[in-house]
Amino acid sequence: MNPRLFRATTLSLAVSFGAFSAHAASQDYEVVTDQEQSACRDLPFSIGLTVKNIKKAKGVVTIDLHGGDPERFMKKGAKLARLRYPAGDGEMTVCVPVEQAGRYAIVLYHDRDGDGKFDKTWIGLPDEPYGLSNDAPPRLGKPRYDEVSFEVTGPMTPVVATLSK
Repeated sequence: MNPRLFRATTLSLAVSFGAFSAHAASQDYEVVTDQEQSACRDLPFSIGLTVKNIKKAKGVVTIDLHGGDPERFMKKGAKLARLRYPAGDGEMTVCVPVEQAGRYAIVLYHDRDGDGKFDKTWIGLPDEPYGLSNDAPPRLGKPRYDEVSFEVTGPMTPVVATLSK
C-alpha cells in the first residue's frame, strides 16, 4: 500500500472514531430482554435492524439511535436512546422502538468484552467492530447524516448495518 495513502486513511479513521468514541462513552444501560423484544415488534413504529458480520456471539451489540436533526447527529447527549442486545453469531435482527414516524440514524458497535466502552487502539483507531445504518461508507470525520439516516413509517422498518473490522 502507498505509505501516503495509508497515513491519510489512518488519520481519517482516527478523526472519525475520535468523534464516535466520545459519542459512545460508557453509561449504564441494561441489556434488552427477549420479552421487551416481543413487545417492541407490536408497536406502531419501530426499526427492524439487521446487524451483519458478527464474528462471535459474545459480548453485546450497542446501538445508539439518533433523531431527525442533522445538526445534532452524534453530538454529546443528543442520542434518543442507547440499547444493548446480547450478540448473536453471524447475523441478528433486533427491534428498536421509536415513538413516532420520522427520520432516524443508527450508530452501533460490538462491545466484545461487554465493558460498556468502545475500545480503541493506542493510536485512536477502532479496536471493536462498528457499523452505521444503511451501511454508510467510512468518511474523513464523522459519517454524513444523509447517508446514515432513514425514514420510519411503520412497524419493523427494515434497516441494515454491517459491522466492519
